[in-house]
Amino acid sequence: MTISSLPESIELFLFDFCPYAQRVQISLIQSQLPYQAIVLDPDNIPEDFSAISPLGNVPVLRINHTETVFESAIINDYIAQISPISMEPEDELQRAQMRAWNEYAGNCMGALMQVLQAPDKDSFEKANKTLINKFQPLSEQLSTQGAFFNGSQWMTIDATYAPLFLRMKTLSDLFDEFLLDELPENIQHWMFSLLESAALKKSIIGNFPTVYRRFVSRKTNGKYVDGKINLN
Repeated sequence: MTISSLPESIELFLFDFCPYAQRVQISLIQSQLPYQAIVLDPDNIPEDFSAISPLGNVPVLRINHTETVFESAIINDYIAQISPISMEPEDELQRAQMRAWNEYAGNCMGALMQVLQAPDKDSFEKANKTLINKFQPLSEQLSTQGAFFNGSQWMTIDATYAPLFLRMKTLSDLFDEFLLDELPENIQHWMFSLLESAALKKSIIGNFPTVYRRFVSRKTNGKYVDGKINLN
């Protein structure tokens, strides 16, 4: 990709709590493409936002102030294509497999939401076990060397899972019944490598424990986890 073919302007519309928008922001940071982050208030969406986002959702990427791309997986594919830094495997089969495991992250994110939605302790423990089990097939795909999914080189799949790991670690810090010790050892290694990455840290907007606590209350008011989270 030559410099002349890069967009003149990239704008990312996002919510501070949205993991899918954070995926895109991490990819943009890692790609070293210049961009402007536009943080929206979900309770005060601009009237003209429907012209930017046909679904009314974030993330949305606006290119050169006119063209838009929505859905985080599609946006990250686009970023990988225009990035001057390689973010996907060169081999076509490996690239397709990586994209398949990118999609699998949605199952893991859904399992985490089930943990938050659990109405009581028994339901919480069952949902927590289901979440942990989701990572077993993923652990069999991890590289045996390096800090990232494919080894020593950051790929788009790392941007996909980093926001999930951030939320799991934050919930573990806020709620002592949510434990990460039963995750496969290589998943834990990958998780903490991503949590220490500069791209993830730079993508965080505001005080994340407070942001995430607000999100949990908004989505699960009165549920088991919501009643027990401690934010001191």
